[in-house]
Amino acid sequence: MTATPSNPTGTPPLKKLNFAFPFRKASEDQSKPSKDFTDAQEFHGLLRKEIHGAYPVSREWLWHGGIHVTDTGAGSSLDLKHGVRCMADGAIVAWRLNKTYLVDDLPAEGEVPAFQAQYSSGFALVRHVMEFPADNSLTFHSLYMHLQDFASYELDESQLHPAYWTKRFRVASGANDKPNPSASGTSAPPEHTGLRVSASKSTGRIIGILPRGAQFSLIKQEGNWGQIDAVHASALVPPRVGGFVESDAAVGGWINLERNGDTHVVTPFTPEDALDRIVVPVVPFPIKAGDFIGHIGRFDSVTDRNAARMVHLEVFAGSEIEPFIEESRSWLVENAAKPAKWKQLGLSAAPTILRIDTGTKLFASPNQEGRDAPTTGVIQSYSLAELAKGAESAVLETNRGSDGKRMRWWKVESADARRREISGWIREGNFAGGRVSREFAQKWVDFEVLAAPHDTAHTIFASAQHWADYARGADVPAAGGIDKLSPLMHAVFRQLYETGDGNQAANDLAVASRQKWTALRASHLIVRHESEWANSEKWLQLITAIEKSKGATATLRAEWDRIQKLVWWEEVSAQLPGLSDPNVFHIHPIAMIGNFQTSCSCTGQLLSEEDLQQIAQGTPRAKIQEYVSALNTAFNDYKFDTCISRGHFLAQILHESGGLNFTLESNGRGELSYDPWRGRGLIQITFKSNYEEYQLYTGEDVTSNQLAMEKLEQAPHALLSAAWFYAIKAKLIEASDADDFIWITRVINGGFNGYDHRLQYFNRSIQILGLQGCLKLNRNGSYRFEESKAYREKRASFAWGLWNDPGLTKRGIAEKTKSEAIKGYARYLELDDKVGKATDKKGDPKDKGWYGIGRQVSVRHYCETRLTEISNRSRGQHD
Repeated sequence: MTATPSNPTGTPPLKKLNFAFPFRKASEDQSKPSKDFTDAQEFHGLLRKEIHGAYPVSREWLWHGGIHVTDTGAGSSLDLKHGVRCMADGAIVAWRLNKTYLVDDLPAEGEVPAFQAQYSSGFALVRHVMEFPADNSLTFHSLYMHLQDFASYELDESQLHPAYWTKRFRVASGANDKPNPSASGTSAPPEHTGLRVSASKSTGRIIGILPRGAQFSLIKQEGNWGQIDAVHASALVPPRVGGFVESDAAVGGWINLERNGDTHVVTPFTPEDALDRIVVPVVPFPIKAGDFIGHIGRFDSVTDRNAARMVHLEVFAGSEIEPFIEESRSWLVENAAKPAKWKQLGLSAAPTILRIDTGTKLFASPNQEGRDAPTTGVIQSYSLAELAKGAESAVLETNRGSDGKRMRWWKVESADARRREISGWIREGNFAGGRVSREFAQKWVDFEVLAAPHDTAHTIFASAQHWADYARGADVPAAGGIDKLSPLMHAVFRQLYETGDGNQAANDLAVASRQKWTALRASHLIVRHESEWANSEKWLQLITAIEKSKGATATLRAEWDRIQKLVWWEEVSAQLPGLSDPNVFHIHPIAMIGNFQTSCSCTGQLLSEEDLQQIAQGTPRAKIQEYVSALNTAFNDYKFDTCISRGHFLAQILHESGGLNFTLESNGRGELSYDPWRGRGLIQITFKSNYEEYQLYTGEDVTSNQLAMEKLEQAPHALLSAAWFYAIKAKLIEASDADDFIWITRVINGGFNGYDHRLQYFNRSIQILGLQGCLKLNRNGSYRFEESKAYREKRASFAWGLWNDPGLTKRGIAEKTKSEAIKGYARYLELDDKVGKATDKKGDPKDKGWYGIGRQVSVRHYCETRLTEISNRSRGQHD
């Protein structure tokens, strides 16, 4: 496992930059949720389905700085319903949201009917900062172009709205606060009913009432409270009838946004003045890798005249990328093999990439070349984490190799010099068959930076005229030959095709995206080129050249009109320092994610005493030493293959055992009704049936006598029995990989006793084991009930209400809130309604007596009562 210990030099560790693929993988079974991609090769394969929009050359012999994902191409295998996701941690610095899609009206041309081509000019631009090593940073941006229009969200209310959109609130009909009567007893008129504005949260002084229909925006939101930035419609009403309040008195005040029972007191909305314009926020909107950005939008082709949905994805950086990569590689030359240097940066010292060079023989079996061993004709890189998932494809050497090391052999796939698929075995280090190395992502393995003059009209040719000659099939010698390309595209061509005369260079570049190995090589080219989204006039050169050769058409006019409405660079850069030069270095989004995406696999890695000690703070060193070996055995035997599953398991056993100190259920000196089968182990195995199940699974006698039972109180079985219960009996590995802390705690405890303490252990594991890139549901150290599997279970929902109820004293969650209690109780009722309000044979409620509410007390009645009591509490009271 990866440690992130305190830094002996005193220099803070680098801030980890997390990456995520822009979509999740659609499930073949529609009833099951989509899954995260973990293999960049798989995503690259989907991109080969796309007819247009490949990187770095389009099928029309034009420069293309990003990739397209369409609903009929790669999107047919992606989870489009849940939208496009942010590709790395960062902040949204600009966006544009179309009210409705823009339209190109194309008249009929000959037999081709008239067509209204809809398209989106909506986009989101995200700024990211990467650092490696210390004091060497790179600012880069990711672009999400052609996002869905606002009208489409209005039509489908089930769709999630992007969180960064400009948001205002309208006081709704559920708001029932009123000004106090006047001194003479005069009541406020109905039109003054609305929502109180307080000087502070909780029971602060009432500033006034925002009446129903009033509109306001917030400076910030903290839980159910929002601080008012401005009031946009209506006027603030004095807190007492006949009183006075300044018109701007609400600014800076606090308003409670919590629902009033089942009705909303405010409704959020996007104002008209935030639509069809570029928004550059004063304070960029923070966003994490994997967060929702938007949905793919319409982008109908004016050439083919067909409806289509797509998104253009792009990553680019300024000129600092070259020295940044050089500095990163230089640091690795000096320090890659020095674990202490990695610890100073707070990073893992383990390589993440396996690189197989060209000319490497793939052996018939580990250490056996066999006859006619095929030889690689391409450079192939694998994620070591992905390789580790195929246990049948890995063999650890029994004897040390000529380099004195015992290493793994992997079965891999590659291609020969003629691009024919081959497969065989390689050693994960240089061997008799060729050159194989384990590499660090920070080396930017096989990425090549290219910068040279290019056609200002964005063709791959030296001029727009050369492009027009080739496009119309002019009788020009070697019209598509390498000599007609721009210097930049000449360099690109030779990166992809090292040999050959280049007579068909233009065509070869246009079809490169269809060929697996050529497309993979192209994805590792970092190419400097003017952005497509700047300087619309450059496209006029190309359109003029086309018109000279083919004549003016409605299609060309529509293309020119569309281009002028798509560009955004000049307007954004005028408000955003650091984005002035549109001549940027473009990076293939999937190649970058594949290179840097954090591996969550811990297969083959050992938990150290140092790591465990830092997580289990306060646990005696002797206990750490007693259990660390058994922990590593359990991780292997019970398939805790991901780092995050290990972190969740540690959090639970450390709480359950009081930091590894207690392995026997105590009842003072008294006996228990189920003795001698009382709880034993770090997650206490209780009752005869569970003892017998563990014995049957492991073959270890833990039932025949007292001494046999007491094995569960000591290492290794105190730990191994806990791992058995967690992974086999409770089946919590999947929930751990999904980062579902709430559900794990519910299963282990039955409710949420010790919730905060367990969470402290897990959040500490995140830091010590470097789990930041593996988190899915953890947000700043906390979890949301509605995102957990617990939200789909009645008992868990009721428990969530109980443990969060400020009016009760359940121990485990210290910061109890009305909103979370209501969420749990209301969810129980919703689930109970779905099953028809379950009753027993007598017709009485079936759910009774849960969690000590009283043996005959109906859970449903209890929820309804508590919801009423909570809702009747003063709305001004602290939540």
